[in-house]
Amino acid sequence: MSAVSLPVTRPIGRALVIAAPTSRQQPLGVLQRLGYSCAEVDDVYTGMLELCRKPLVYRAVIVSLASLYREELAFIDSVKRRFGQIEVWLTQIDGRQAALAEAMRMGADGLLADDGLHRVAITPPANSAAGSPAPQTAPVPQNTAADENSAAGDRDFVIGEPVLTA
Repeated sequence: MSAVSLPVTRPIGRALVIAAPTSRQQPLGVLQRLGYSCAEVDDVYTGMLELCRKPLVYRAVIVSLASLYREELAFIDSVKRRFGQIEVWLTQIDGRQAALAEAMRMGADGLLADDGLHRVAITPPANSAAGSPAPQTAPVPQNTAADENSAAGDRDFVIGEPVLTA
């Protein structure tokens, strides 16, 4: 008995690309070659809104450093705290070494280049949490209706955490 095996092409996940319209082509092309299906937004504010609306839809967020102000890098820290399952990848880093270092300190997982994703592991210093007080947390009320966002309501959020606003 002979069997024919056809390749299965299914996306490996959904990625949210945060970049100005002129900066999107390169990351979109690389991600589509890797098998991701992609959504696009212009800025981190719209990106955070999309993640809050659909927290379990995205597997990765790709942030173009060419499309960010330095103050907006707090977005990365907020994503890593609120949505631990989402990986944050940086792209278009040329000439932005200070922003790259800050983004990695905030918890970015790695870099997106023309040849794919490159994980860069930076571990926090061992004594960084020793001298700082534990942050206060506020419990999030549980939602009684079963919906796709119910898993997001199971986390505690830090009081005073920076929230991106206009």
